[in-house]
Amino acid sequence: MAQDLVRLNSELTKVRKELEKLMQKQSERSARAKRLRNPGKANSVITSTTSEFMSAGDIESSDLEFFDVSDEELNQSMSNPFDKRFPFMVSRMYIQPVNVGYIKPNILKNYKLSKTLKDIDNKLNEGLNLNECLEKLEDLCIEYPENPQLLWRIGKCHNKIVDTFKDDKSKKKEHIEKGLEACKAALKLDPKLADAHKWMAILVGARSDLQPIKERIQDGQLFKHHVDIAISIDPADSSLHHMVGRFCYEVAGLKWYERKVAAALYADPPQATYEEALNHFLEADKIADHEWKENKLCIARCYIALSKYKEALEWLDKASQVQKSDITDEKVNAEVETLLKKYSKYR
Repeated sequence: MAQDLVRLNSELTKVRKELEKLMQKQSERSARAKRLRNPGKANSVITSTTSEFMSAGDIESSDLEFFDVSDEELNQSMSNPFDKRFPFMVSRMYIQPVNVGYIKPNILKNYKLSKTLKDIDNKLNEGLNLNECLEKLEDLCIEYPENPQLLWRIGKCHNKIVDTFKDDKSKKKEHIEKGLEACKAALKLDPKLADAHKWMAILVGARSDLQPIKERIQDGQLFKHHVDIAISIDPADSSLHHMVGRFCYEVAGLKWYERKVAAALYADPPQATYEEALNHFLEADKIADHEWKENKLCIARCYIALSKYKEALEWLDKASQVQKSDITDEKVNAEVETLLKKYSKYR
């Protein structure tokens, strides 16, 4: 027993010395920081040591600043044989100041939000429980005010709900406008948020489908504005390249009277070619993380518009081989089959 006490005392002395070294290093760091902040002051370094053992509870957290201790220093200290035999002492002397077993309320709160948003994202992507997701997001806005990550998701949710209304234009317009308001609010808080620009563009595109020619062309310019910003921020998003491709395809196919309206509205009306549309669709196919049936169909459409029917058939074949995953793919598959029959003579 006596030998154990002697050994314990010896190990405590070692630990105390190591703690004093850490405190001295931190004191030197603090002094250096003060010199950097106050270059006019005397270049003196105040160091302090302690000749008697001080527990973590006796020292102010501002003096210790354990978060400034490097992982290497901490690992070296914890490698002492004493740590293995008396873990309860290590917990009191080292871990307690940092308190790794305790998560700060704001960290825990952000973790919960992140987990909730992941669940909401999964549901939105699958088109499930959309009204429930919208209510949850609106409730979260009360708990986390002025959070752009919540706001653009509200815009996305409204757009998903729009797709559930087949012929009710008033309901569609209502949700589109609410979605646009949410995205605008998100962009006021964070003008460089790619997702906010992306869903702003998508909602503008949805609105243009319900507009007369003049407003539709104006919305086309607004759509291009936001999608260009989004793609400059996040060029690796395949859906953004797909969106630009669709815009270019639509502009390239404008009727003559639509071009006259565009020319009357803008000194520099929107212009695009099928080649530009094709390049964006090909880029989307290249960087997409999945086999995208609709994008392959769009590539085939561009080749058809360019009278390159053999290339179009190659992409129609690729599209037909992609397994259907939702209602949209069923519609795409029907068009693919129709085009394959129509242009089969060019094989």
